[in-house]
Amino acid sequence: MRLNENKAEFFGKSFGNSVTLIVEKGKDKNEKTGKYDIYNEDKEGTVTLFLDMVKSFESNGKTKYIANIPISMISELVTEREKNEQFKKFFDKCSSNGKIWEIIKLINQGVTESAIDLVAKDLGISKELVNKAYELVKDYSKEHNNKQNA
Repeated sequence: MRLNENKAEFFGKSFGNSVTLIVEKGKDKNEKTGKYDIYNEDKEGTVTLFLDMVKSFESNGKTKYIANIPISMISELVTEREKNEQFKKFFDKCSSNGKIWEIIKLINQGVTESAIDLVAKDLGISKELVNKAYELVKDYSKEHNNKQNA
């Protein structure tokens, strides 16, 4: 595994083909380039899988894809999380951000606070993370209104 402050990369082989699994922080759009390449500590993280080969098949008239991820890569990710404190902090932060963004999506859809509390409880999301989601929505609204009024 290779780890830096923004991402962790795991490398492996599946049936002789290269596989790379990348866990990284969320990103913001770079206004200059139009690409999402500016890491943001508070955005939802992602897991990206790069494969040399993906198999396709037809099902109900639609093309679907199957990718085999070596279980050894998942095992390595779990082991690193258990044994490497730096990776654990990184992974848990990305995971928490993912939970916060799930709540933000519900807030933006106009779901009631009581319904959000029930969803959070079902998903094991703490009240602290729910409150953080409300703060982020409030901060974004203020920032967005300030930009429009400028």
